Amino acid sequence: MKLIITKYLEGCATEEEQAKLLTWLRQKENRIAFNSQKLDWKKSLDNQQFPEGSEKSWSTIQDQLLQKSYSGWQSSRKISYFFRYAAIFFFVVSLASAVYIVSNKLQSTPEYFTQVIADNGQISKVELPDGSMVWLNSGSKISYNNLFAANNRNITLIGEAYFEVTKNEDIPLIVTSNEIKVKVIGTKFNVAAYPESEIISVVLESGKVELLSTKEANFQCHLKPGERATFNKLKRNLEVNEVNTVKYTSWKDGMINIFDQTMEELVERLETRYNQKFDYAAELKDYHFTFTIKNELLEETIDLMEKIAPIKTVQKGEIIEFELDEKRMRAVDIN
Repeated sequence: MKLIITKYLEGCATEEEQAKLLTWLRQKENRIAFNSQKLDWKKSLDNQQFPEGSEKSWSTIQDQLLQKSYSGWQSSRKISYFFRYAAIFFFVVSLASAVYIVSNKLQSTPEYFTQVIADNGQISKVELPDGSMVWLNSGSKISYNNLFAANNRNITLIGEAYFEVTKNEDIPLIVTSNEIKVKVIGTKFNVAAYPESEIISVVLESGKVELLSTKEANFQCHLKPGERATFNKLKRNLEVNEVNTVKYTSWKDGMINIFDQTMEELVERLETRYNQKFDYAAELKDYHFTFTIKNELLEETIDLMEKIAPIKTVQKGEIIEFELDEKRMRAVDIN
């Protein structure tokens, strides 16, 4: 494989050899070995072989070609999911993303984007080109371009995702959700930013993250492990509190921990989990629940709620409505 890598770096590898190389690069340890050999190859170059400044340009082009090829086979990889496959879409933006000069010739590379989408009611898991892992909650999606891990690690998120980020001090990973940016080097954290929610939430399990704003230059906040930041999009305020992070991140393992949450908060989480619309009587709005869901069917979860609280459910078209069970309430008062 060393010979094929050298031929690739020199630009004389055949299509068959390039295909063999890309298959080999699917393993993370092989990508590390490739980068190591590439560095050795660069050191061995005679600077006189290139016009001034062209060596850097040639190296950049090689990186981009490899990244483009990597994105190609990455799109065909089987992605592991907890429940079912997520929909993955690739699309091309017809804008040149970079310009390189080699031997006085102008070349441009089109910018490709990869989208990973978790279907409603499903949880999806994907490995990014840099080895970072992402879990997507129901109805969520991320997108990144074909230069990811080469000269940027920028991700756009809509919905909720949990990240385990591979450390790279030279290229920080930046997750943009609405107007909040989460900048990290290497860490584990959760971001919840559903468009219909007033709140953008960031929970840090380990490492450190920096919160920035796409609208306010002086907006900046650093989180410590065990802290949760909540930004209210309407009130324009940010709050940071210490929390039990498992409460906000266990969904990636198919588990939802409901701890002293109101009916209003519970319904929001159930709608995300089961892709089902709920409604509830006004008198139940502030009723509190505590229980744990792990891969239970919707019917089983509703049955559990009815056992621990004086409520009953009524199906009204496509909506499930929770109502106060007055008969059970009277029985409790008598006892």
